[in-house]
Amino acid sequence: MFSAATPSAMARVFQAYQCRYAMLLDMNALEHTYLALHQRIGSRIILQHLIKGMSQLDRSSNGAIVPRFVGYPDNRDFFSVMERREEARP
Repeated sequence: MFSAATPSAMARVFQAYQCRYAMLLDMNALEHTYLALHQRIGSRIILQHLIKGMSQLDRSSNGAIVPRFVGYPDNRDFFSVMERREEARP
């Protein structure tokens, strides 16, 4: 949508739609769009990537996959969404 637009042009479009809040995400290369779902099964972490090529950004140690951002430092910003499970009360 904004591949050739300047930041001020994007701001004008958001204003025209009466957006109160907006966030620009740099979505060019796989390293910028990395997304993985993490599932812990016992001591193992199972990863599901949005696109297969994103797995190239993970590392491995002793035969185990070490997920990006979670298992080693990275110079990119990231956010994490976690499921909160309610524990059964006696």
